[in-house]
Amino acid sequence: MNCEPVASQDDPRLDDYRQLAEPDRLAARGLFVAESRHVLRCLVAGRRFQLRSVLLTEAALGELGGVLDVLGPDVPVFVAPRSLFSDLAGYSFHRGCLAIAERGASAPIPGLIEAARNPSSTHPAGRIVVLDKVANPDNVGSIFRNARAFGAAGMLLVGGGDPLYRKAVRVSMGATLELPFAVCSEWPKLAEALREAGFIRLAAVVDAEAIPAAELASRFAGRPVALVLGDEGAGISAEVLAHCDARATVPMVPGVDSLNVATASGILLHHLAAIS
Repeated sequence: MNCEPVASQDDPRLDDYRQLAEPDRLAARGLFVAESRHVLRCLVAGRRFQLRSVLLTEAALGELGGVLDVLGPDVPVFVAPRSLFSDLAGYSFHRGCLAIAERGASAPIPGLIEAARNPSSTHPAGRIVVLDKVANPDNVGSIFRNARAFGAAGMLLVGGGDPLYRKAVRVSMGATLELPFAVCSEWPKLAEALREAGFIRLAAVVDAEAIPAAELASRFAGRPVALVLGDEGAGISAEVLAHCDARATVPMVPGVDSLNVATASGILLHHLAAIS
């Protein structure tokens, strides 16, 4: 592990960290920031994304030293006083732990769909999740976390938020770093690819006539399902809904408008997974 002390926020070695408040600039350079000790553990353990550097307080280094022993000498671990973090990051969720990593290439859509067709120990139910313009990073992160917990094999995003935005990564508890995802700009082509692969394209809606969540496990047992979720406000767009085969809903008591999309995703994925 290549530890390098840093005493000033003006140190040129910290140039990447000065863009934390401007995620679009980081993304344009093919980078993203990971924050918190748990997320860094996921990032290092997964080895899916190439780390560029790590910035820690002495306390965080003491806790994470063993985790970071696998890093090569080309990944500097900068150690700085906590006061420097406050001035540099401008927010306090990092717990004295930040890292810059390379985004790399998006997962190939055909490969992701094919992997989802074949149940395994990590995704036993043959499930995939499609997000239709879900933009809020809290919702994106929470849905990734739910998908990971209930055995979905991957995520397909039609527009919407960035799964590697720092808040989405943090809220997902590192699931956006573990679960394969791909971005698709043309829903009709994606819908057709899912159909050809044998997936039921299941739209999550607020509709008393839709399939109740409790019936999903029996209705779709042994069949690959792509659960389609829409944005919190607009819901699933008409274009996307037109290419879905069935609709599912979470029944609620009268007078309740709807559930948060992330909450609904957890309920529906739980029933689809039928994990005992």
